[in-house]
Amino acid sequence: MINLDLKLNDDNIRKVLEEDYIGRNKYINGLMNILNSLHESKIIALDGNWGSGKTFFLKSLEYLMNNEYDKKFKEINEENLNKLKKEYMLFYYNAWENDDASSAMLSLIYKLINDCFSSTIVEENIDVTLNGIAIALNTIIKFITAGSINVKEDVFGEKWTSKKITDEIITSEEIKQTFRDLIKEILSENKNKILIIIDEIDRCKPTFAIDLLENIKHFYDDDRVVFIVATNNKQLGASVCKVYGEKYDGYEYLDKFFDINLELPDNYLEKYIKAIDEHRISSDYYFKCCREIAKYKKMTMREYNRYLNSIQTMKDYLTANSDFDLFYIKMFTKNLLIPLALELKIKEKDKYYEFISGNLFAEIENLIRNNSFFYQISLRMIKNKPRDELSKIEETQSSDIEKESKKLKLVLENLKSMYSLLNENNNQENTDIYLRSELNTMLDMMSMLN
Repeated sequence: MINLDLKLNDDNIRKVLEEDYIGRNKYINGLMNILNSLHESKIIALDGNWGSGKTFFLKSLEYLMNNEYDKKFKEINEENLNKLKKEYMLFYYNAWENDDASSAMLSLIYKLINDCFSSTIVEENIDVTLNGIAIALNTIIKFITAGSINVKEDVFGEKWTSKKITDEIITSEEIKQTFRDLIKEILSENKNKILIIIDEIDRCKPTFAIDLLENIKHFYDDDRVVFIVATNNKQLGASVCKVYGEKYDGYEYLDKFFDINLELPDNYLEKYIKAIDEHRISSDYYFKCCREIAKYKKMTMREYNRYLNSIQTMKDYLTANSDFDLFYIKMFTKNLLIPLALELKIKEKDKYYEFISGNLFAEIENLIRNNSFFYQISLRMIKNKPRDELSKIEETQSSDIEKESKKLKLVLENLKSMYSLLNENNNQENTDIYLRSELNTMLDMMSMLN
């Protein structure tokens, strides 16, 4: 069983590569094949919903390129990996962590130089080490910032005082050439290309995200440079519209921008649930309900982690014994209302407040009609009520189809009656005080959960 909220570190990445819990390694192989087949510069989009594991996926690729191959890595093709490692050096840039910078491209260049040179630069040899990139870097920065950045003072401080910096900028082609010179200095003698991964761009401020994309497009036409932009294209398209206006077609913009569009498949949820819940106690029936809700609502891994953490917080209440006479009430709150309400709070928050106010019974009805698991739970619930109306339906001479139709109608009527007590304006007679108490307890606990 894997832990919730798996930390992004080398040990966990290695463990995931060895176990391949959700069958993602084959997609890493697919990406390696694509990269190995490229003969010119490309900007590749890796599209996936928030929480779908894009960062872990790309960090796994980075780990493979920076470490020795191990036969324990399931589905990873050694020949493809060695070919990739021979051809490319890899650079990872988290755009979201840097979107407070005044210039997106400048921020990327700072990070690129810092990561590629900081480990090799020593003070006494700085002139020799950086001689090849001084003019190139200054030209690019001056162009991007319209001369507002002083390289000697703002980039490397006093280390640059002995440099003769060229301030002239002649043409756009000169800028591209200086960027090529910078890449030449960065690439080691044994590498032919640089793979630049830009992650979390869809979480950035719209102006920063678009600034970064457009500068990449301007500078990237060098056959030694390949970009992978990890993003949620739906959200990034919205950022485009915020910058250029709501009538602007964000999808068309991105379609023209990216040379290759890849989608990280989201057919992993059931495998992930199995890996998460492999050793859960089977008597914790509410976890089964959560799993069904997660699959029915197509949660992402991140959403499912939050979901189970919230459920775990309420475990004492959910596992408490109930009086037999009140069993149907506990079933209603523990196995239906709480799992559904928490899912809405995490995934569809705009519906959550309406749901807990007793005004969104359609969520329950759709679940009962479309999910046999919850329909069977509801049948058990009604059977445990003091008045067993289901038995009367079974005793009739109706056909099986008619009986099922009547059962479904009875289930929905009972659930709606209980659910309606969430509405403070409900004035129905013979209100079940026990159910009202349970509902209030449930709402008090959920109100503080994030």
